[in-house]
Amino acid sequence: MTPVLIKSSDAMDELVTQLKKEKLIAVDTEFQRETTYYPRLALVQIATDSIVACIDPLAFNARLALQKILLDPDITKIFHSCSQDLEVLFYYLGAIPAPVYDTQIANALLTEHHQIGYAALVENELNVQLDKSQTRTNWLQRPLTEKQIQYAGDDVFYLYQLEQKLDEQLHIKGRKSWFEEESANLPNDEKCFQVTPDSLWKRVKGATRLNRNQLAIVQSIAVWREKLAQENDKIRKNILADDTITQLALTPPEDISSLHQFVDRRHNISNEEKQKLFDVITTARQSPAEQCPDNRFDTLGAQEKILLKKLQHMVNEKADELGISSAILCSRKDLEKLILLPDEPDQAQLPGLANSQNWRYRCLGQFLINAVKNAK
Repeated sequence: MTPVLIKSSDAMDELVTQLKKEKLIAVDTEFQRETTYYPRLALVQIATDSIVACIDPLAFNARLALQKILLDPDITKIFHSCSQDLEVLFYYLGAIPAPVYDTQIANALLTEHHQIGYAALVENELNVQLDKSQTRTNWLQRPLTEKQIQYAGDDVFYLYQLEQKLDEQLHIKGRKSWFEEESANLPNDEKCFQVTPDSLWKRVKGATRLNRNQLAIVQSIAVWREKLAQENDKIRKNILADDTITQLALTPPEDISSLHQFVDRRHNISNEEKQKLFDVITTARQSPAEQCPDNRFDTLGAQEKILLKKLQHMVNEKADELGISSAILCSRKDLEKLILLPDEPDQAQLPGLANSQNWRYRCLGQFLINAVKNAK
């Protein structure tokens, strides 16, 4: 199907009238964020069984019209691996589209492919090989080429067909309830797209090799950098590179003039911000040990490692039986948390396996809990 490029409010209004009649639409976005903190929306593609439209938000203000469709609770939006699309649309629309049907999740509950890519899924399920030539294209360039428009349109055209096929398989296997449980965990709050300030040090490459006092400096600088990146809509490294942050933590400046060997003119940081940076470093150096970030982690003892292997074997066997990936059933990290619980584990302590109505708990949860209890 040849996609229609929507470049005006009048054309968009006609599309909205058509889409308002639908209960199900496929959605995809094209965006770029290589040089900016916030993603820049370049294109929104929408498809039904009879429409494929590519909406150009750079040609006109499409916000209000898209809100009418993408925020309509009576229209289910089909995505593939939706988290980035939802983030982009959240910043553009001011709210998160819902309800959502994610074909990557549906496929993960049917096959051993936990995080399959869109092109591979289309080929597996529809026997169609997608053109990948525009994967790295500049979606902010104008005018868009016919090849770009067709590529973008294909993403949603086949996505609509995938939903029908996968949903039928979920019903046949009795796993639609599993899918609904997984869908309930999709981003549904703006906090999902906000960085947690207390853990910003973890985003600094090379920080984990530092001691706790040095991490306090890294954390303070990372918070300062994050605020500046948001205010200036720049990626973090264009404010201050990770290796510069770790150098400042290893050899913190004794005075403001010493800071200049780390932060010079090429960083384009005002004197006021340099002073703030020096102040946060000075304050961080005085942090009590108990307030410093903790990069220590619990390690399993010899017997606990034996138990971990036993639990992993149980997970792998059940995953093979179900025909799904062990990663979606229960991760190694979740098993380690289960083993390291200080008291005998019970449902209240296991968010991933706790609810007796949860599909993971019904499949495996109680067996894992019993195995850990018997080993303690």
